[in-house]
Amino acid sequence: MKDKLHFSLTVLFLLSFSILATIYLVWLFYPLEISWLHLEQAVYMKSSQIYYNFNRLMLYLTNPFNWRLTMPDFPSSKDGLHHFKQVKLLFHLVQLTALISLPSFFIFVKTIIQKGYGLLYRRALRICALIPAVLALVAGLIGFNTFFTLFHQVLFAGDSTWLFNPYTDPVIYILPETFFLHCFLLFLFLYELSFGALLWQIRCKNKRDRTL
Repeated sequence: MKDKLHFSLTVLFLLSFSILATIYLVWLFYPLEISWLHLEQAVYMKSSQIYYNFNRLMLYLTNPFNWRLTMPDFPSSKDGLHHFKQVKLLFHLVQLTALISLPSFFIFVKTIIQKGYGLLYRRALRICALIPAVLALVAGLIGFNTFFTLFHQVLFAGDSTWLFNPYTDPVIYILPETFFLHCFLLFLFLYELSFGALLWQIRCKNKRDRTL
């Protein structure tokens, strides 16, 4: 029973870790997005100015002690602030999940994988690793725009404030759909890499045990 609990929490940790790693890597590499997506032309601002406003947004979303969003060059409507608050709460939920599940991840690796019992969970881990790949396939078939819309309709059911009006919430100009596509692809890569690393450890442990 404890082993199954540690396994479930390990899956939650890998999921939350992949989300958090995506958030912080996107934050780090956002200047490249400004260049690739030509955001300077979209809002007629310098790259440094865009990045400064993006930093203010990300600090608000990720810092549990900051509950006031102010972007000097991008005013926000009541609906826009409401949506960002919902996103902030989700970010903090992911942060909390990662902290709570981290001990179980270490226990699972130490007491299950390193002791050679990882094969019992290999199939379940493969299924978990397959789910985002299926979602990516669906996104490819229906188009990322449709997938992005469905994702928000599910995640924010009954709340349409995520549909930003660029006239009242011009920050949407520096957060185009292609930017979120890049975020999704990065998350998919990190998620598959995390589960792949765990499956690789199980495979290597199994090989070592066979040679003994």
